[in-house]
Order: sequence, then structure tokens, then C-alpha cells
Amino acid sequence: MLGPLVAYLPTPRTADGGVGAESLGVLVDRAVSAGVDGIAVLGSSGGFAYLDRAQRRTVVDAAAEAVDGRVPVLAGIGALTTRAVLEHADDASRADALLLGTSAYLPLTPDEVVGLYRDVTAHAARPVWAYHNPRTTGVEMSTETLARIAALDGIGGFKDRGTDAADLRRRYDAHRAAVPDDVEIGFSGDALGVEGLLVGARTWHCGLAGIIPEPFVAIAAAAVAGDRAGALAAVERLRPWTDLAATWGAARLAAVVGPLLGIEMGDLPRPLLMPPPGVRDQVAARLEDLTVLRA
Repeated sequence: MLGPLVAYLPTPRTADGGVGAESLGVLVDRAVSAGVDGIAVLGSSGGFAYLDRAQRRTVVDAAAEAVDGRVPVLAGIGALTTRAVLEHADDASRADALLLGTSAYLPLTPDEVVGLYRDVTAHAARPVWAYHNPRTTGVEMSTETLARIAALDGIGGFKDRGTDAADLRRRYDAHRAAVPDDVEIGFSGDALGVEGLLVGARTWHCGLAGIIPEPFVAIAAAAVAGDRAGALAAVERLRPWTDLAATWGAARLAAVVGPLLGIEMGDLPRPLLMPPPGVRDQVAARLEDLTVLRA
């Protein structure tokens, strides 16, 4: 349903801190026109944790309006309580699928994680994608836990991640042996996620593809075609970008890239701060290299 490449979009802000729906539409159109296979909003790149319920619904509606049925829209519904998750699921009525991470203050046990997905899939009217992101959630999902989740009715797929290429391959092999065929296996990581496509996963979930989609579309196409050397060489050429994203996070980086592309992104929500001026200079040079800088 979603692969091979899903672009995770940042959330632009207006001067008064609202959702920049017009700028979001521009980002959507850039990504879809570049050839991505799906759009995701309200993931980590989209800063979902910094948006209230009404703002999150505005993001989903604006993205769906801009996509206009050209590719599937995946909407994040993560929250601290199951009740809030269910509310976000109801609000995301214009999305094609729902993305659920394990937002938590107290780290969740495996049974609590599986229980969350059981409750949400029983309630939601759309398929749910599980979101394993221990870097931001502090919750590690084992391959066994993900297999338990994948067995639930209403799970359409999941986004896993590896610590390196060998770990990713190990996790994929475990998934392939335990996960139903109709559940899409995907991996995230701006640099590492392509390894998932190369070993046979369905989807690469990519934050930088929401900011500079063109090179990632080309890399995903090479990976799907079996051109391992070409795909990995192209990822290596993007190393300055992936290093910047790893250092600053896609949400901060998008606030720098957007204005250079003529897209108003607004201020980051405090306490987040803009990267220092030197990062802007690096980004401007990288954009020139990619020949995607727009007048």
C-alpha cells in the first residue's frame, strides 16, 4: 500500500504558531511530483508532539487536500494515553492509514505495547502502521513484540529500524519468518533505511525525503531494481545531508531548508531553537549541489 518510498513531511508554522497549511501543500506537491510513493505527516519529522489536537487534524486535512488521491497519506496518531490516540485516530478521517508510535513517559512493557495496538486496531476505521522509534520514545520493540503486533487484525504494516546494516538484515529475516504476508515490512533511517529495500522489505520510511525528495526517489528506484552498488553510492553522496539530519533532527533542518526553497516554515516551537547560522551556509551549499534550489 505504501512503498517503496514514504516521505515524512515537516509541519510548517504560521507567524502566530498555527499550522502553515499553504506551505504544507507546497511540500506535499514537491514530494508527490518528485515521485514518492506515499506521504506521512505527524511523525517525528512532523513534530506531532508539539501540536494540539486541532492543529493535528488541520495537518491531516491539509495534506489529504494537497495529495488529492495521488498517493496514500499516512497520519501519525501517537499520544501518551490510549484515549488520546483514539481521538487522533477519529480525527484523521481523511488519511488512508494511521501511524502509531509508542509515546510514553513511563517506558512501556511489551504487554503494554501490544495492548495499545490491540485497543487501537479494534477501534480504528483504517489500517494501522506500527512505529518503532526507540531514539525518541525510549521504547525498544523486539522482533517478537513486532510479530505479536503484526498478528493483530487491522495492522497494515510497521516501520522498524536497525542499529546497522547487519542488525537490519537480522531483524528483516526474523520478520519475514514470523509476520503475515499481507503486513508490510518497512524500515526507517535516512541513510540506513535503504538497506531494508535491498534485502526485500516493502518500504523505506524517510524523513529527509520530505525535505529533498528527488535524490531519495532515485535511490529507492535503484534499490528496488537491485542496483545495490548504485543505491549505496548515492546514499554515500548524501552523507553530508544525513549527518546534518542526525545532528539536528529533520524538524530543525526543515526550518532551515524551507526558506532557502522559498517555502515559509515559521518558527520552531519553543524550547526548540534554530541551528546556528553556519548550518544554513552548509545547507545552501548542499542545495546548490543537488540543483534543487528554486528561485
